[in-house]
Amino acid sequence: MTKKLQEDIVNWHPSKKKCPCKNRGEHEWGKPTLLYDTPEIRYEYKLDDGRVLLTSEPYKEHKLLKAEVNIFLETRCIHCGKKVTSFLRSKLTN
Repeated sequence: MTKKLQEDIVNWHPSKKKCPCKNRGEHEWGKPTLLYDTPEIRYEYKLDDGRVLLTSEPYKEHKLLKAEVNIFLETRCIHCGKKVTSFLRSKLTN
């Protein structure tokens, strides 16, 4: 006797909430704050054997390919407290 497996039926209903924020409108964002105390500087070096070294420490004995600064920001909605994290990266040039 073989039993047939019945698939679960999933009902999907769109959200009845028309506005994303509790104040019945769009989120109003406050001032962004730094997630970490200081920005991070990342160095990319080419080693003698052809490999690439990614580090936050400077090495003068290797050839520098590029240097970047990374910043993490956190911004919250002033009404409901929703949190958004942003990541900013910029190449440091000579």
